[in-house]
Amino acid sequence: MKRIATLSSLLLIIMLLGSSCKKCHVCTALDEDNNAVYNYPEVCATNSDLEAYRERCESEYGPFGFTCSCGPRE
Repeated sequence: MKRIATLSSLLLIIMLLGSSCKKCHVCTALDEDNNAVYNYPEVCATNSDLEAYRERCESEYGPFGFTCSCGPRE
């Protein structure tokens, strides 16, 4: 029984650590012809932080008719 509890605890810890992995992304504001207008600096963060990063790009450039492309640096 103790072994099952230990394994369960270890599995939970691994799942929590895996879900908070930091990924590196960059957002680029694009004009209507898909030309880069502004490249944001690369950010390495968790998924929720990357979502906020994407939303920042959209809120800063969206009102001017630009779109944002966010993803891993190529």
